Amino acid sequence: MNAPQFTAAEIAAALGKTPQAVRKLLRGTQPSSTRIVNGNEAATWPLSSLPEILRNSLDAEARQRRYRDTETMLKAPPQIWQAALPLDKITDFEIERAGKLRAALRPSLLRQHDCNLAAAEFEAQGVADYVKVLGHAITARHFRGLFKRTLTRDAGAGNWERLEIYLTDNPKPKTLPARKVPAKLAGQFQELAEFIAACGDPASPNKTERREIWTIAFEKYSQLIVQDMSGKKAARVLRDFIFTAAPFLAPTRNALRLAFERKLARWQQSNCNAMALRDGRENNGCGFELPENDRDTLIHRAVFNYRGDIAPAWRDLLRNGFSSDVVSRYSGRAAKKSHVPATVMDLVAPEVEILTTMHRGPRAFDAIKGHVTRSYDGIYSLQCISGDDFTLNTYFYVPDGNGWFNLTRGQVILFIDFRSLRILGWALEPRKSYSSLTIRSLCTHVFAEFGVPEILYFERGLWKSATLLKGKTDLFGFTEISQGLREFGVKFIHAIRPRTKAVERVGGMFQDIAEAEPGYCGRDERRDAPESLRRQMAEVEARKTHPSKYFYSLDQWNRRIGQIVDQYNGEVQQGHVLAGLSPEQAFEAHMDQHNPPMQFSARLRYLLAHDKRMARVTLNGVTIQVGKQKFNYRGQEIAHLVGREVLAWFDPENTETIVVTNPDRTNPICVSRSENPSALESLVEPDAGKLAREFARIEGQASYMKTRFNVVKAKFLLPQRQLLAATQTVELGQQIAAQRNNLTERAMRRQRQHSQAQRFARRTGIVVPERAAENLDPEDARIVSQFLNGQDKP
Repeated sequence: MNAPQFTAAEIAAALGKTPQAVRKLLRGTQPSSTRIVNGNEAATWPLSSLPEILRNSLDAEARQRRYRDTETMLKAPPQIWQAALPLDKITDFEIERAGKLRAALRPSLLRQHDCNLAAAEFEAQGVADYVKVLGHAITARHFRGLFKRTLTRDAGAGNWERLEIYLTDNPKPKTLPARKVPAKLAGQFQELAEFIAACGDPASPNKTERREIWTIAFEKYSQLIVQDMSGKKAARVLRDFIFTAAPFLAPTRNALRLAFERKLARWQQSNCNAMALRDGRENNGCGFELPENDRDTLIHRAVFNYRGDIAPAWRDLLRNGFSSDVVSRYSGRAAKKSHVPATVMDLVAPEVEILTTMHRGPRAFDAIKGHVTRSYDGIYSLQCISGDDFTLNTYFYVPDGNGWFNLTRGQVILFIDFRSLRILGWALEPRKSYSSLTIRSLCTHVFAEFGVPEILYFERGLWKSATLLKGKTDLFGFTEISQGLREFGVKFIHAIRPRTKAVERVGGMFQDIAEAEPGYCGRDERRDAPESLRRQMAEVEARKTHPSKYFYSLDQWNRRIGQIVDQYNGEVQQGHVLAGLSPEQAFEAHMDQHNPPMQFSARLRYLLAHDKRMARVTLNGVTIQVGKQKFNYRGQEIAHLVGREVLAWFDPENTETIVVTNPDRTNPICVSRSENPSALESLVEPDAGKLAREFARIEGQASYMKTRFNVVKAKFLLPQRQLLAATQTVELGQQIAAQRNNLTERAMRRQRQHSQAQRFARRTGIVVPERAAENLDPEDARIVSQFLNGQDKP
């Protein structure tokens, strides 16, 4: 219980991180206490409860800064970094460079708390800001170093305007202390003095000029030795001159002596070769280049296996993957697990960063490619209107139809003027999705107030496929059935990339203004939504609290959006599009007075307000489908048109009625929309209310066909049945007569056979039974008779 407690800001100051970054790491760790800091309550944690990653970082930082332990480091007050020299003692070049670096890093320091930005995107924007201010590019690794150095120097104070924290580690002084050269030394070393004066910057020569100064000095040293001066005295006299005439070579006499002796020894050992005077540190890292195959292997492993992280790819390949030359040079020499040699990092980091983005997909790569700065010169207000939909970050409530309310963010559609970025109109849709009806209705209102533009610049998807907007053309060359805006001569353009839509930027600024509204859930609701908002939503969903206590209603939020639109339109913007004007001012300033937009006349309103399409009338009437929504119209008025193709005139703003005409646009008939009766009402009162009215409409829709049935039945069906009966009777009589004749003929044939059999029996004396006589064939009897009479042939 007596363990010291520390706030997230104190931990962040010790690590040189932002409090926001530390709070992310502490998100799953419950604080054990609180403390009042600057009048605000701040959560605190003991060291033992911190996540392991934080404890390890704090321990490493304490060791590096030579504190006894982590607790001592955290208890020590943060020390704000101080420059080695006061600002008035530093050169103007250093001051100017620090000011530019401050301007380049300020946007990143202000946006560091934005949780919606990924690390790669944050660094990319920081690098872009640096290029914009200083005029040359840097790597993301260099930007990270500058950013972290600034946070460390600030020590949690948050004073980003303090110029000292942007200076280099060793800023150059404005003027070096003047060292007077004795006249005797000036005459003795005149050649050396003349060379120093001839340097490009006598106060700070470059590396080559400094090597030449040392070379001339050692040559003069050799001359003094030849002139019988001892080496010790010659060195002392020469150093006296160099210390006064060339103070840039060493800050103190002792430093000059050490440098003189070291360089003189190398110069003498190399037989007076000027190459020996080169700084030995210039060769550090030289002589070895990462082989191309190893370089490509490292890039591939980092991009495709570790998502752009070079350190684990480097460690992995050092274990197994690099050539033996690379392994023998670098293996086992890293001080930290994540260390990658600076030369290797500078070699592969830019390419890894780009290829990692490409690996994410074409859209991600397209976002980092070069962009074109577009000019808005010669573009007038209302020449082009752009529109898009946005899911705002504010919850509001709507009735759910069951006696309570639903919380929703809905959809807001914004129409803006392309030139002035002024919001011309908006539509709030409480549902999660919207249809082309909403878009077309908003077009109608915007055109009625401002006029019809030459170009409509929309996104793809529903905005491109909606026939209510553009109309549709028959595939077989039939004239346009749904003319829509094509009858105005309006040109449609659809954006390919989000960054090409100016309305996206306007929507972002609009949402920035709306962040302070009740019900705000953050740009990334899963991560940014306040816990208080979740509790409020839970209370409303449990029906413990009326939503008006915490949230806007639909009407309230709609009115508030109107106020936010007015606020946005009236605020001055400093970008290159508006250049110090507000959207309203720019809208008026860039209006083309000689060619105003086409006015939205009654004829144009009529054309836009109706969607004309061919439809077939059925026993269920006429059905118009827009998206997933269906509109049905039926009644006795169009009963006589069942089975025929008609031209349906559908008004998206007035869906209660529809007008049908012949395909040649004659004989207009108005029909009401059918209703959807309640299922429960249909059970309770089946013969009254909406259900009864709909049954009456169905009967009316079928009435014409019933009448036609009776007419056709009376006129044709009954006579045809009488004729059919008579024909059947005749056929039956014919069949009966034929059968009767067959029976009579058979009876006569049996009688003849019987008579013949009796005559045969009398002649032959054979007794023939009565039954056999009836069945005896006459021809058989004749043959038998001939046989008995002795005839061989019949």
